[in-house]
Amino acid sequence: MLKRRLGTLFLVTCLILTTVPAALGAPSTQVVTVAGDGSGNYNCDGKSDDVQINQALEFAAKNPGTTVRLKGPFTYDISDSLRIGSKTILEGDSGAKIKLAKGLPVWGGRESSIAQKKAMLMIRGNSASDITIRNLIVDGSQSDYYSGVRLGTSCYNMATIVNCNGLTIQNVTFQNGCNDAMLISQSSNIVIDSVTVNKCGHDGVYAYHVNGITVKNCKFINRTNSSVRFDTVTDGVMKNNECTTSGGGYVGLELQGTLKNIEASGNYFHDLDAPAIVHLNTKETNVKIHDNKIVNCR
Repeated sequence: MLKRRLGTLFLVTCLILTTVPAALGAPSTQVVTVAGDGSGNYNCDGKSDDVQINQALEFAAKNPGTTVRLKGPFTYDISDSLRIGSKTILEGDSGAKIKLAKGLPVWGGRESSIAQKKAMLMIRGNSASDITIRNLIVDGSQSDYYSGVRLGTSCYNMATIVNCNGLTIQNVTFQNGCNDAMLISQSSNIVIDSVTVNKCGHDGVYAYHVNGITVKNCKFINRTNSSVRFDTVTDGVMKNNECTTSGGGYVGLELQGTLKNIEASGNYFHDLDAPAIVHLNTKETNVKIHDNKIVNCR
């Protein structure tokens, strides 16, 4: 009898201890699902799906550590920005696509500051940290709905990230966009890994005033500007990427402004309508460019 009571007491004590971290506000590890077939925690119908996705992202912002998963295969039509908060993972199943809706008023423009460049993907509030975006297709609908928009005029960005400390974008395809695929400014500790940028309207990655960014294992198919632009960047790495063109576009790596501790190595630049790498009005400290393969670039 005594052994049974002691065993019961031990079990109750263990159960109490396992619930203490949550009671003390430990990070969430839960997954909330957004679906187009009625099976999710939040359910979409293929029209203005930004409403339900943002509801899920708002829940995640209030419960740091939450994963918001977009069920696939399904195309999520968005008429407004998806805003991602700190300590949030936004991910997709196979075949999950975010697509810009048709008939929207103009987002952004050349007169807009970087902070005002509205995009399909943005951070929530004025700053955020520890965000992951992975396993998604992001379609900017340029050839479908916005063929009249002049490319590279800051309209309809695909991702605008400002004031973020800690961001990973992995296994994401950005395609068919009117402007930058990823515009990142006033941010730090950025990793862009195994991303495909297929025919965006400006730069694939535009890093402006960034401290700590790595772009690796990606494929860039230019049509308007550069694959990667480092402008006033400290601790920047571009490694093991492929940069080419669908016809038109600019360079593989564009270097501008004040640059410190930059490395570009192991990249394959080929068939570009411009040099592989250019330096524009730079002030450089410890910039190392080595062991890149360059084929048929001007």
